[in-house]
Amino acid sequence: MQMRQLHLKVLTFLIWPTMVATSVIITPVFLLVWICTFWWDKRRVVTHFMGTFWAWHYQSLVPQWKLSLEGREKIPWNRTVVLVSNHRSQVDILALYKLRRPFKWTSKAENFKLPFVGMVLSLTNSIKIRRGSIRSGSAFISQAEAALKKGSSILLFPEGTRAKTNTMRPFKEGAFLLAKRTGSPIIPIVITGSENTFPLGSLVLIGNARIRIRVLDEIPAETVTGMEVKALMELVRKRMEEELKQLEML
Repeated sequence: MQMRQLHLKVLTFLIWPTMVATSVIITPVFLLVWICTFWWDKRRVVTHFMGTFWAWHYQSLVPQWKLSLEGREKIPWNRTVVLVSNHRSQVDILALYKLRRPFKWTSKAENFKLPFVGMVLSLTNSIKIRRGSIRSGSAFISQAEAALKKGSSILLFPEGTRAKTNTMRPFKEGAFLLAKRTGSPIIPIVITGSENTFPLGSLVLIGNARIRIRVLDEIPAETVTGMEVKALMELVRKRMEEELKQLEML
């Protein structure tokens, strides 16, 4: 056990400097891609897929992480949807890039100040969430509505922050209000295993992690607009809980 822990600490010590070093190399390339495409790629699709490459690179640095995905084909290329996913780890964002579909991230304002991560969020026109007031919530909904109208799908974590256990936190209304106001379908996504990458509040690897992502069936716009927000939240949550139980049994 002690040798295993020592091995993980050594691996962690090697991985983080490698990530920083490669970020220094990737950052100018990311900026160059943005400079070459921002004037015609209004949805920032190219820079989003540059982010996909960045995420794949980081995942590949940790051989203990194995990632699988089911149902990518359920996410449409040619129309907008609201994607909602449970949230168990800081690694979820890297893992969900495996969807390989263009969408806008939503992220708390503090993340926009992080080195490199903040740049990626800014260059891809991700939507900033400022917590703590009704005004900030209205601003977020307005930005998200504008992005949907321009043809970009949105991905949100309805729990608001990562869960401390395998039980999902209570859902917030934002994603469901957004879907109803814009008449957008909702596609739930569930992810398991990412909680086994890093402990909460730590950057030291836990060990092997089998990360599984499953895209669920779309909830049509007619169903979304025809239900009250609370009922819609309960419907989505129930479907996600059922799928999470199935995935965790694999």
